[in-house]
Amino acid sequence: MASELLWKTINTIILVAIFYKLLKKPISNMLTNGVNSVANRYEGAQREKEEALELLKEAEKKAKEAKQEAEDIVKHAEEVAQRQKEQIIKEAQEIANRIRAEADEAIQREVIKARKELQKYAAEKAIELAQEKLKGKVDEEFNKKIIKTSLSQIAKEGVL
Repeated sequence: MASELLWKTINTIILVAIFYKLLKKPISNMLTNGVNSVANRYEGAQREKEEALELLKEAEKKAKEAKQEAEDIVKHAEEVAQRQKEQIIKEAQEIANRIRAEADEAIQREVIKARKELQKYAAEKAIELAQEKLKGKVDEEFNKKIIKTSLSQIAKEGVL
């Protein structure tokens, strides 16, 4: 039984030696390839992470620039709107002043026209009244005196 155990042990040692000799290179290559593959994947993941962080920083920078540009655009638009508002108000005031001036001129013209018509009407009525009063008294000197008196009364009243 001891010899059988010895032969089984020798056979096992020989079998292990053959397996070691035959499988050493392939197992070593497989383990090396596996380790290299894991290392390469890890390095690739690290690069992708760094690239993603860089892209994130760039996107944040662009977002900040876009926000600043939008604020600048809004500020500029508000300034332009304010200037336009002021210009519109100024133009409206100028138009209102021009309309007032034209209305004042029209009123003045109408007042002058009314005075002239009133003076003409008063003179005609004075002449008519004088003619009616003097129908019987046609003295030239008396006529002159009445016309003078009428004209002086008209002048005193501010019609002339």
